[in-house]
Amino acid sequence: MRGPRESTGVAGVATLVPTTRRPHGAFPGERLPAAPDNAADDGVPNVRRASWVLPAVPSSTSRARRLVRAVLRDWAGSAEGEASEVAEVAEVAEVAELLVSELVANVLRHGRGEPVLTLLLRDGVLRCEVEDEARVPLRARDGSPDEDESGRGLLIVESLSRAWGVHPTSRGKAVWFELAVRC
Repeated sequence: MRGPRESTGVAGVATLVPTTRRPHGAFPGERLPAAPDNAADDGVPNVRRASWVLPAVPSSTSRARRLVRAVLRDWAGSAEGEASEVAEVAEVAEVAELLVSELVANVLRHGRGEPVLTLLLRDGVLRCEVEDEARVPLRARDGSPDEDESGRGLLIVESLSRAWGVHPTSRGKAVWFELAVRC
Protein backbone atom coordinates (compact mmCIF):
# COMPACT_ATOMS: atom_id res chain seq x y z
CA MET A 1 0.00 0.00 0.00
CA ARG A 2 1.26 3.42 -0.85
CA GLY A 3 1.61 6.20 1.70
CA PRO A 4 -0.23 9.54 1.65
CA ARG A 5 -0.94 10.55 -1.91
CA GLU A 6 -3.22 12.34 -4.27
CA SER A 7 -6.11 10.09 -5.23
CA THR A 8 -7.38 9.68 -8.74
CA GLY A 9 -10.73 8.71 -7.28
CA VAL A 10 -12.91 5.85 -8.47
CA ALA A 11 -15.61 5.72 -11.08
CA GLY A 12 -18.64 7.73 -10.02
CA VAL A 13 -16.79 9.44 -7.17
CA ALA A 14 -14.29 11.54 -9.09
CA THR A 15 -16.63 14.53 -9.10
CA LEU A 16 -16.85 14.37 -5.32
CA VAL A 17 -13.11 13.95 -4.85
CA PRO A 18 -11.32 16.10 -7.43
CA THR A 19 -7.55 16.34 -7.21
CA THR A 20 -7.11 19.76 -8.74
CA ARG A 21 -5.79 21.76 -5.79
CA ARG A 22 -4.20 21.52 -2.37
CA PRO A 23 -4.65 24.13 0.38
CA HIS A 24 -1.97 26.83 0.30
CA GLY A 25 0.18 24.78 -2.09
CA ALA A 26 0.70 22.03 0.48
CA PHE A 27 1.98 18.63 -0.54
CA PRO A 28 0.28 15.31 0.19
CA GLY A 29 1.01 14.20 3.73
CA GLU A 30 1.46 17.70 5.10
CA ARG A 31 -0.66 18.74 8.01
CA LEU A 32 -2.82 21.81 7.45
CA PRO A 33 -0.97 24.77 8.99
CA ALA A 34 -3.82 26.63 10.71
CA ALA A 35 -5.00 24.02 13.20
CA PRO A 36 -2.43 22.74 15.67
CA ASP A 37 -3.69 20.45 18.45
CA ASN A 38 -6.39 22.19 20.50
CA ALA A 39 -5.83 25.55 18.83
CA ALA A 40 -8.68 27.94 18.14
CA ASP A 41 -9.28 29.07 14.59
CA ASP A 42 -10.08 32.63 15.68
CA GLY A 43 -8.97 35.19 13.17
CA VAL A 44 -8.59 32.69 10.34
CA PRO A 45 -11.25 33.49 7.74
CA ASN A 46 -13.52 30.80 6.31
CA VAL A 47 -12.51 28.03 8.71
CA ARG A 48 -15.01 25.66 10.26
CA ARG A 49 -13.92 23.20 12.95
CA ALA A 50 -15.70 20.59 15.07
CA SER A 51 -14.19 18.02 17.41
CA TRP A 52 -15.50 15.26 19.69
CA VAL A 53 -14.03 12.74 22.12
CA LEU A 54 -15.81 9.44 21.53
CA PRO A 55 -16.06 6.61 24.04
CA ALA A 56 -14.00 3.52 23.22
CA VAL A 57 -17.07 1.36 22.54
CA PRO A 58 -18.34 -0.23 19.30
CA SER A 59 -21.32 2.12 19.05
CA SER A 60 -18.91 5.05 18.57
CA THR A 61 -18.56 4.12 14.91
CA SER A 62 -22.23 4.82 14.19
CA ARG A 63 -22.14 7.83 16.50
CA ALA A 64 -19.22 9.26 14.50
CA ARG A 65 -21.23 8.88 11.27
CA ARG A 66 -24.18 10.71 12.84
CA LEU A 67 -21.93 13.52 14.10
CA VAL A 68 -20.30 13.96 10.69
CA ARG A 69 -23.69 13.99 8.97
CA ALA A 70 -25.11 16.52 11.45
CA VAL A 71 -22.20 18.96 11.39
CA LEU A 72 -21.86 18.88 7.61
CA ARG A 73 -25.61 19.45 7.26
CA ASP A 74 -25.29 22.36 9.71
CA TRP A 75 -22.35 23.87 7.84
CA ALA A 76 -24.15 23.51 4.52
CA GLY A 77 -27.34 25.02 5.97
CA SER A 78 -25.55 28.05 7.37
CA ALA A 79 -23.85 28.84 4.08
CA GLU A 80 -26.25 31.55 2.93
CA GLY A 81 -24.15 34.58 2.11
CA GLU A 82 -20.91 32.76 3.03
CA ALA A 83 -18.17 31.04 1.04
CA SER A 84 -19.44 28.61 -1.58
CA GLU A 85 -17.32 25.77 -0.14
CA VAL A 86 -19.67 25.48 2.83
CA ALA A 87 -22.67 25.17 0.54
CA GLU A 88 -20.98 22.37 -1.38
CA VAL A 89 -19.88 20.39 1.69
CA ALA A 90 -23.14 18.43 1.76
CA GLU A 91 -22.08 16.76 -1.49
CA VAL A 92 -19.15 15.00 0.19
CA ALA A 93 -21.07 14.01 3.33
CA GLU A 94 -21.67 10.38 2.38
CA VAL A 95 -18.04 9.75 1.51
CA ALA A 96 -16.91 11.54 4.68
CA GLU A 97 -19.27 9.41 6.82
CA LEU A 98 -17.96 6.19 5.29
CA LEU A 99 -14.30 7.09 5.68
CA VAL A 100 -14.70 8.42 9.23
CA SER A 101 -16.43 5.20 10.24
CA GLU A 102 -13.47 3.22 8.82
CA LEU A 103 -10.97 5.28 10.83
CA VAL A 104 -12.98 5.11 14.06
CA ALA A 105 -13.43 1.35 13.63
CA ASN A 106 -9.65 1.02 13.18
CA VAL A 107 -9.01 2.88 16.43
CA LEU A 108 -11.55 0.76 18.30
CA ARG A 109 -10.09 -2.47 16.97
CA HIS A 110 -6.36 -1.73 16.83
CA GLY A 111 -5.76 1.53 18.70
CA ARG A 112 -5.77 2.61 22.30
CA GLY A 113 -7.88 5.05 24.28
CA GLU A 114 -10.85 7.13 23.27
CA PRO A 115 -10.87 8.28 19.66
CA VAL A 116 -10.93 12.03 19.03
CA LEU A 117 -12.72 12.98 15.81
CA THR A 118 -11.98 16.38 14.28
CA LEU A 119 -13.46 17.95 11.15
CA LEU A 120 -11.89 21.01 9.57
CA LEU A 121 -13.25 22.82 6.51
CA ARG A 122 -10.91 25.34 4.94
CA ASP A 123 -10.02 26.58 1.48
CA GLY A 124 -12.23 24.06 -0.32
CA VAL A 125 -10.88 21.07 1.62
CA LEU A 126 -12.70 19.00 4.24
CA ARG A 127 -10.13 17.34 6.48
CA CYS A 128 -11.25 14.59 8.85
CA GLU A 129 -8.90 13.31 11.51
CA VAL A 130 -9.20 10.50 14.08
CA GLU A 131 -6.66 10.52 16.89
CA ASP A 132 -5.89 7.83 19.44
CA GLU A 133 -3.25 7.07 22.07
CA ALA A 134 -1.43 4.30 20.19
CA ARG A 135 1.94 5.18 18.73
CA VAL A 136 2.13 1.95 16.72
CA PRO A 137 2.47 2.59 12.98
CA LEU A 138 -0.40 1.61 10.71
CA ARG A 139 -0.33 -1.81 9.11
CA ALA A 140 -2.45 -1.99 5.99
CA ARG A 141 -3.19 -5.03 3.89
CA ASP A 142 -2.19 -5.13 0.27
CA GLY A 143 -5.65 -6.25 -0.81
CA SER A 144 -4.59 -9.60 -2.23
CA PRO A 145 -7.51 -11.97 -2.76
CA ASP A 146 -6.21 -14.69 -0.44
CA GLU A 147 -6.49 -12.43 2.62
CA ASP A 148 -9.58 -12.36 4.78
CA GLU A 149 -12.26 -9.66 4.65
CA SER A 150 -10.79 -7.45 7.39
CA GLY A 151 -7.91 -5.03 7.04
CA ARG A 152 -9.08 -3.17 3.98
CA GLY A 153 -10.32 0.05 5.63
CA LEU A 154 -7.23 2.06 4.74
CA LEU A 155 -7.47 0.86 1.14
CA ILE A 156 -10.96 2.34 1.05
CA VAL A 157 -9.66 5.58 2.58
CA GLU A 158 -6.88 5.69 -0.01
CA SER A 159 -9.29 5.01 -2.89
CA LEU A 160 -11.94 7.57 -1.99
CA SER A 161 -9.94 10.43 -0.47
CA ARG A 162 -7.99 13.10 -2.26
CA ALA A 163 -5.11 12.58 0.19
CA TRP A 164 -4.60 10.78 3.47
CA GLY A 165 -1.88 10.23 6.02
CA VAL A 166 -0.84 9.75 9.61
CA HIS A 167 1.09 12.05 11.92
CA PRO A 168 2.27 11.82 15.51
CA THR A 169 0.44 13.86 18.14
CA SER A 170 1.06 14.61 21.79
CA ARG A 171 -1.43 11.80 22.62
CA GLY A 172 -0.26 9.21 20.09
CA LYS A 173 -1.13 9.43 16.42
CA ALA A 174 -3.80 10.83 14.15
CA VAL A 175 -4.94 9.35 10.86
CA TRP A 176 -6.49 11.87 8.49
CA PHE A 177 -7.99 12.17 5.05
CA GLU A 178 -9.05 15.05 2.85
CA LEU A 179 -11.99 15.47 0.51
CA ALA A 180 -12.17 18.39 -1.87
CA VAL A 181 -15.32 20.46 -1.76
CA ARG A 182 -16.25 21.82 -5.18
CA CYS A 183 -16.15 25.59 -5.15
